[in-house]
Amino acid sequence: MYPLVYHSINPGDWYSKPKEFQVLNIASELMRASSWIEKNKPELVNSCYDRALELIDLTRSDPRWRSGLRELSRCREYLASLRWASVNDRDANNLLLSCLILFNADAYNKLRNCEKRRQKTGGRKNKND
Repeated sequence: MYPLVYHSINPGDWYSKPKEFQVLNIASELMRASSWIEKNKPELVNSCYDRALELIDLTRSDPRWRSGLRELSRCREYLASLRWASVNDRDANNLLLSCLILFNADAYNKLRNCEKRRQKTGGRKNKND
């Protein structure tokens, strides 16, 4: 693995986090990228993609992901193609985001539960979100 540029995460600390935490942190970078795509800020989109690539690499090196290594590698490959594309594609970004979330049931359920709570509170953030 190459030196981390954006994250000063110790791999041991990253490996100690639940798998859904890892997935949701990668997803967070993709959500940020989607927002920057909408605002036509390609340099900020690429920064989000670079951070997401670093997190995917950390995740792929986690021994617990051995059974999901193929899927994570495909996700990384697709993300790299988005990173180096000449035009930022929000639909492609959101497709990758959806696939990533569906890849881990715990991450999907956590996001779904947060969304249900927000709907009940009229869109206000809950302190647990």
